[in-house]
Amino acid sequence: MPVLADNRARLVLSPGGPSFYFDGPAQPLQRHRGILFPYQPDITYSQSVNYTPYDLVHTNQTYNAYRNTPMANIQMTTQFASVTDEEARYTLGVLHFLRSVSKMFFGEKDIARTPQSGTPPPLLRFSAFGHRQFNNLPVVLESFSTTYDSGVDLKEIDGTQVPAVMSIFIQFFVQQNPDRQKRVFSTHDFVNGSMYTEGFI
Repeated sequence: MPVLADNRARLVLSPGGPSFYFDGPAQPLQRHRGILFPYQPDITYSQSVNYTPYDLVHTNQTYNAYRNTPMANIQMTTQFASVTDEEARYTLGVLHFLRSVSKMFFGEKDIARTPQSGTPPPLLRFSAFGHRQFNNLPVVLESFSTTYDSGVDLKEIDGTQVPAVMSIFIQFFVQQNPDRQKRVFSTHDFVNGSMYTEGFI
């Protein structure tokens, strides 16, 4: 069964995020305020649990005390085709958007602007597969990479060339506000499934 249209993977700016991210080369992403992935990506979701080991004298085993459960880590491998001019502009927009949201605001020219110098990269939202999988999760970009394969034909658009087929690897992690974690989250409510609608996973 293919993924439902409403459940397609997307990585977008959080509500209230500055719209100027789409004033330049990322303009093709403006409609969805970020990336609506054209093909279903490969998604790897990982959740670790941290324990601190401690030893008792004259025992045969090491014991472990629970320390914490870090935020989830999500990795994606996705493909973009650039056969038409529209597809090529979208691929270039995706690359520019990822480059932009990986940078803090910095420099003398950003001092008198909003956001101003010192502001970290923006919070993003990730969704895929429906409200009980990845539902509007607040995330921050950790890394992304791609390969410009010499064996792939190039598509020229506005004097710029982009591979006709390009794979992009994206890694990000969930980033909850500490105050919201305290006020909204409940393990009892998570177990009964109601926390998915609140952006917890």
